[in-house]
Amino acid sequence: MRKIFLAFPGCQVKISEKRKKIGEFEFWNLEKISKREFLNLIKKEIKPFNQNVRKNYFGMGSKDDYEKSYKESTWGILLPNYSKDNSASRYESLFVINLFSDLSLPVMFYVDRDGVTVKKTTLNIHKKSNCYNAKEKFANKKFPQFYELLVSEIKGINWNACEVLEWNREQWRLSLACLLFSELEQYQKSKDVMIWQKECAEIVTLYETLLSRYKNDNGSYKIIQRVEILLGNHYKKDFENIKKNLKILFDYRNEFVHGGFFDRLKKATRSYSDDKGMAQLPKVDCEFLEEQAEVLRKTLIVFIYLKKKFKKIKALKVLSVPEIVNIGIMDIQLRKKIQKYANKILKLTYSK
Repeated sequence: MRKIFLAFPGCQVKISEKRKKIGEFEFWNLEKISKREFLNLIKKEIKPFNQNVRKNYFGMGSKDDYEKSYKESTWGILLPNYSKDNSASRYESLFVINLFSDLSLPVMFYVDRDGVTVKKTTLNIHKKSNCYNAKEKFANKKFPQFYELLVSEIKGINWNACEVLEWNREQWRLSLACLLFSELEQYQKSKDVMIWQKECAEIVTLYETLLSRYKNDNGSYKIIQRVEILLGNHYKKDFENIKKNLKILFDYRNEFVHGGFFDRLKKATRSYSDDKGMAQLPKVDCEFLEEQAEVLRKTLIVFIYLKKKFKKIKALKVLSVPEIVNIGIMDIQLRKKIQKYANKILKLTYSK
């Protein structure tokens, strides 16, 4: 079995052993493994593609870059590489990792059959702190199960000019949805009062990409109704508040894309109490935005899992996920099946 190793930064890793194995997955504590020892170990796990790779193991960088990157890395995951294209393996593996987590994790370097590829040599303290609870998130049985259930559905989603001409509509839908989700990383823990509604707009765009059956099938009422089919049973009583906030989210998006955002900004701007001549911009509701991103993450997880499950059912495999979910609004038995699948995959998902 082919494998790939991804290295991450973070605070101290609370695990006693150097490596913790869970099935085909391994959690590595890089603080207890020297950079030289790591190279000896990883070459046994991931065989270099050929002699050229053995001779030039840092083909996409230098040994010096690797050593700098390793110094900033504290943990990593060795996991199965199911990618059809070796060049897409990092993107696909990391995408599932970020779906499982509630954060977009920065890869310091990764190792595949082409050797070590360094992505970063330094990282600011804020991004390091995002990775503080690595062990609690990944070094358990839930993550390997989650990875195995979803990774097959995202194989090939990375843009490949040799393949996209053969994509059907649903492959385009999933690829663009995954790309849009990855783009939300720019807003992680960084909210700007002048453009925070841009984040709302991009979240709504992703909902519409996932849950619209066809063009103009994307009104807020329809999308929220379909989100309720997917997540209502998971959130139970809390979903009423989520539904209310989703409606607010759509309203914010409409203000932003239709040119009304500056009116809200102007109305909410006040002077400081101790300096009447200085403008005080309104505060960003970070909690609201973080909730929206979390609900969206779970919607995408359920979407991918339903895509996998329903393509095995003869009567439904010709339908898209939004078409199936829309039928589930009236079809009670289908709705129960959707919710059963949703609960199964979400039980494996990391939650705050």
